Amino acid sequence: MAKKGNRLREFEKTHRVLEISSAQESRKQKKKEKAEKAAAEIASADAQADQSTAGRHINWVRLVGVAVIIVFAVMVSLSVKNIFDLKEEEAALQERNSELIHLKEDLLMTLDNVNSDEFIEEQARKELKLAKGNELIFYFPDDWEAKHE
Repeated sequence: MAKKGNRLREFEKTHRVLEISSAQESRKQKKKEKAEKAAAEIASADAQADQSTAGRHINWVRLVGVAVIIVFAVMVSLSVKNIFDLKEEEAALQERNSELIHLKEDLLMTLDNVNSDEFIEEQARKELKLAKGNELIFYFPDDWEAKHE
């Protein structure tokens, strides 16, 4: 019985009366439906992919934007700190410069005095204990003033 059923099907397949135009139309219709189904699946997959990647893309854009803002803020804060440090250093250097100017003025006045005859004579009397030819020198010990006061 199974053989009879197979033979019958085979006979029907091979001995069918086909209309070429209707067969072509049915094939075109099936092909069109298949293409539409594939396009719908692709569109659905693209929409899902766009939604998931769009969320990721927005997250990446936000992340990069926040990172850029943070880097900019850090650079600005470091620049401001550097400016304040430089102003403090400038004030200290100006103070040191004014001290050195006063020291220079004092040293120039001392230099003028050093070249004078009076200064040379005074230093010779103090340091070397020298005297002119007709002068008498009195020498008192260091503790003499403390005893006589």
